[in-house]
Amino acid sequence: MGRTFLSALPVSSGARRGTIARRMTDPASTSDAPLDYAPTSRRRGLRLALRLWPVWLLGVVAGVGVAYGPGAWRHCKLMRLQAACMTAQMPQDRPAEETDPAAASALLAAWPAEYRTGMNGSAARVDPRWAALSAELGMPPWPSGPAPSSTAFCHERHTPDGRRRLLVVEGFGAVTVIEPGRWAGADPRVLWRAHADGWGTAYAACHPAFGETGPTRVMGGSPDPADPSRLTVRFIMSGVSGTFEFRLTDQNAVAIRLLDPGGFDARALTARLAAQAARERAATRPAVPEGGPVRR
Repeated sequence: MGRTFLSALPVSSGARRGTIARRMTDPASTSDAPLDYAPTSRRRGLRLALRLWPVWLLGVVAGVGVAYGPGAWRHCKLMRLQAACMTAQMPQDRPAEETDPAAASALLAAWPAEYRTGMNGSAARVDPRWAALSAELGMPPWPSGPAPSSTAFCHERHTPDGRRRLLVVEGFGAVTVIEPGRWAGADPRVLWRAHADGWGTAYAACHPAFGETGPTRVMGGSPDPADPSRLTVRFIMSGVSGTFEFRLTDQNAVAIRLLDPGGFDARALTARLAAQAARERAATRPAVPEGGPVRR
């Protein structure tokens, strides 16, 4: 029967006839071809890993967050505070520091979150943006002591060769220069923190006003739009007005000088003569009897 079936197949399928014949005559030959009914264990592992990729990704993100999260969060906070200080504008409608007790009390009452009580009843405005950044950088108040220092200037300036800096002026001439940090780089770095170069000379140039009566106050500083390394701070010393100029140098230092010292001397002389005339008028005024003037 087997031979009759094989002889009935077409001649062109001789190879298939030989194969079929071997399988029919040799039952063991049917096990030669492997059966691929199920995937191997390696394929199953790969498919399982692909199904679980969200879990693996979540684990990697969590590990990176634990390792670098606190530092990254602090760096982002520093960069936000730095950006606020680089673009800060000082109020021009009120002083940064006021020594007149009545005027100081009015400032403390109107802006309690910004002004702090200084020595002898004065008021000092501490810019909240600079206070937050300096605290985050771990810098102590400047100068150190119980009395707070007013923030006269806080803004971006550039060295003459074009490097960006954050420049802060406190009080009558204490300066801080900071190299800005970068979002994908280092934190802000303090480069200079001292009195401005020439501070003693600039302050001594105001000596004609010493001893006169009148308010002493520091106004908010202004950046020079025409010169990115320059800023000015207006002040009144014993009733005599003047202006300090600050310049950032390529060495990350800051130089200070009194603008128009001759004009300052003339204003101080005018104030002195006016005060002297007032004293003379008070001395020559007839005394008023106790109980008021006598009526006739």
